[in-house]
Amino acid sequence: MIKLKKAIIVGIAIFCNCCNKKNEVVNPHIEHTITKQKHLVLDYHENYFKKLRKEMDRIEISLYKIKNTDLQDTAKLVRLDRILDLSKIKQFDLLFESTRNLGYCCCPKTHYIIDLFKQKKRLKRFNVDTLRIKNKAFIYDTSYQTSYTISLSVWNNFITDSIAKANND
Repeated sequence: MIKLKKAIIVGIAIFCNCCNKKNEVVNPHIEHTITKQKHLVLDYHENYFKKLRKEMDRIEISLYKIKNTDLQDTAKLVRLDRILDLSKIKQFDLLFESTRNLGYCCCPKTHYIIDLFKQKKRLKRFNVDTLRIKNKAFIYDTSYQTSYTISLSVWNNFITDSIAKANND
């Protein structure tokens, strides 16, 4: 009886060992596939935003007044600026030329909303938080899956120039 138990234990050990080796062969392929999928997703988001910036012909930037305790209050619109000038649209595109997608973000506040349009169709909406990171404008997708940062002074200059240009037109 003891010999039978030992034989069963040895058989199970051999069987388990064979199963583990089989998994070792499959895992590198799975890891490669996952890495490739992550790269494709990041590449998609980067290229998608670049493509939108090339297609847009109008930008609407809304400024909202929010309290320190609010994440977003889009009922308190302070100002809405429409950018139609092609040179300002190009300048907006250049703001993001040297930035990279920082990925998922959680719980930023909405001070500005940026809507990108092609003719009458809204292509995409981004929110902007100007307090999250010191001296940076934090621009993020409304789904929180992509985010970018640019210098707050560059952002403020862009906004100021856009308002001045709109008022002169």
